[in-house]
Amino acid sequence: MGLTEWLMRKAAQAARPLVVAVPYGTRTRLHVEAELAGRGWITARTPAEADMLVVCGDPGPDLNRAVQRIWADLPSPRALVELPSVSDPARVAQALDEATARLADAQAQRRDAARRLTQPWRPEPAHDGLTMAERADDRDGLKLDRLHLPLGPVLADWPCGLIVETTVQGDVIQQATVKVADGRSQGGEGSFWDGPWLAAMRGERIVQGEADRRRAASHLDSLGRLLAVAGWPAEAARARRLRDRALAGASPAELGAGFNRFAGRVGGSWILRWMLRDLGGPGSDVWQRVQGWLARARMALDALEDRSPVTDDQGPRGPVSERPSAGLLAALPDLLAGAELAAARLLVASLDPDVEQVLHA
Repeated sequence: MGLTEWLMRKAAQAARPLVVAVPYGTRTRLHVEAELAGRGWITARTPAEADMLVVCGDPGPDLNRAVQRIWADLPSPRALVELPSVSDPARVAQALDEATARLADAQAQRRDAARRLTQPWRPEPAHDGLTMAERADDRDGLKLDRLHLPLGPVLADWPCGLIVETTVQGDVIQQATVKVADGRSQGGEGSFWDGPWLAAMRGERIVQGEADRRRAASHLDSLGRLLAVAGWPAEAARARRLRDRALAGASPAELGAGFNRFAGRVGGSWILRWMLRDLGGPGSDVWQRVQGWLARARMALDALEDRSPVTDDQGPRGPVSERPSAGLLAALPDLLAGAELAAARLLVASLDPDVEQVLHA
């Protein structure tokens, strides 16, 4: 074995995957994140950091074009993992093993590099990237270029399928519009997080404790995303471990002890409070949303032993029948106007709209 092959094998053992969340692929994304955590792999924040692209779900045309663009930009050595929305943990582990082997295969990587040289991917004209608008006064009266900058749909710790088209001057958003890139649902499945309530509405007998298990996991998933965006990866990882244990059926005692320690650190952080307080408009700032998630997750964990049937449609984000995430998306443009780009990421994470809920009529 030559030095190049040895180095490639060593690097493949600690891959840096960029995870692409696809609408209706939430279950697969959760399996992927749990498997990556078990392997001790650190996820990439940008394509430049990644050597593996993991697509969780079945993207529609718009999202597939975005995935192809990111894949074309991924540096070598690289590996692509495409997981259908019905993938189970065993299929996820097998696909990641196969991708690891491809990363360590020097000959396969040379063939891939040769194909990139002879058959480069070219974006369609409508997807050529950033475009400049007219010059205009910014909030300080300076003449600055206005740049059209899309956020999403492929972005670390970003709601699946969400696209926010922004016009920015400097690092300040002047205007924003919101749309969603569709995914393909297997068997007409709706929102993963709303699943117990949707089943109850179809007449199935769902016990309250199991619905609250899904509710707690949903809030922990949202907290993990926001904490990652806020730059606190250790607590983001703890939130996701608690989420995974909740979904795996861990006992109320085990979950309660871990959650109390987590909630104490997050809820008692003055730095996090200082960062998030007063961000997000009047009436409800990002810090208050964090506090709300913590409180509702605690209430849900306290109800895990409730065996009474679900009789309402009060899902993690509100009445399932009213699709409250549609209202969150409608409110985003006004919330983002005037915000700095870094604050925009926090605002989106704090709302955490469920795109699957919006798409599933």
